[in-house]
Amino acid sequence: MRVHFLGVGGGIPSLKRSLPAIAIYFRGKIILFDCGEGTQTQLKHAKLSPQQIIEVFISHLHGDHVLGLPGLLSTMAMLNRSKPLTVYGPIGIKKFIEVTLELTKAQLEFDLTTNEVEEGTISRQPQYRVDCLPALHSIPSLSFILRMADKPGKFDVSKAQKLGIPSGPLRKRLQQGTPVKDLTGKTIYPEDVIGPSQKGIIIAYSGDSAPNPKFAAKAMKAQLLIHDATFSDAHIDKAAEFLHSTASQAAQIAVQAKATQLALVHISPRYIASTEHENEAKIIFPRSFAPNDLDVIYLDAYG
Repeated sequence: MRVHFLGVGGGIPSLKRSLPAIAIYFRGKIILFDCGEGTQTQLKHAKLSPQQIIEVFISHLHGDHVLGLPGLLSTMAMLNRSKPLTVYGPIGIKKFIEVTLELTKAQLEFDLTTNEVEEGTISRQPQYRVDCLPALHSIPSLSFILRMADKPGKFDVSKAQKLGIPSGPLRKRLQQGTPVKDLTGKTIYPEDVIGPSQKGIIIAYSGDSAPNPKFAAKAMKAQLLIHDATFSDAHIDKAAEFLHSTASQAAQIAVQAKATQLALVHISPRYIASTEHENEAKIIFPRSFAPNDLDVIYLDAYG
């Protein structure tokens, strides 16, 4: 599994930072969180195809998070996309998409489903599920939790051989979780030959948000917490005024969530470098980092 930080800036694009977009790549599929202006270009730089995107999650309707979406949908249409696509977002996302597609005369030949959501499990797929909850921001906004399915334990061939289970239907049934009987009539259970499952990866994305203890609780033990860090502590008053977070506040959420690592994103263009943000966060949560545009991190368990 790869996490592509397509855009890590906020508000307006700068020469160093594009607008918010996070692509989660696994097994030839992409889940996209937010779609700021320029996301298509960043996908090209990252060598990711728009056709691989299966679901898009929009945190809120501020322009820096959503204005790249109409162009992305139009490009999919021009590339003759046939696979369905689902978009999730707060109240208003449906009208936004319908109006922009109508006015730009975009003709989609694929099924587009738009779901307006507020809280709870909003997508449940064989390989993952996505939950959301309200973020603390100036307009209706969402935070998202991606939970990958647990990876099944490894089948121990040597144990099966020692227990007298030949290759074939009996082993297959064990792998499917069904007990079987060996040649002597003894019951062999799946746990006798299959190792422990590996817990699925959890990735939490705050969207734009003031520090939110409820988000920390939902993101508990996330391998990767991606959090709004618009401001440094020098501008904590601005963070409070506009309902954003500072880097140190994001780090406190990471501590509360017992996360493995913290990515600081949505950095204001007033900061040329992100060093100050990283330093402030690391004092509280040492495994903090401020990714650059197009940085990639790899997480285990999924290809």
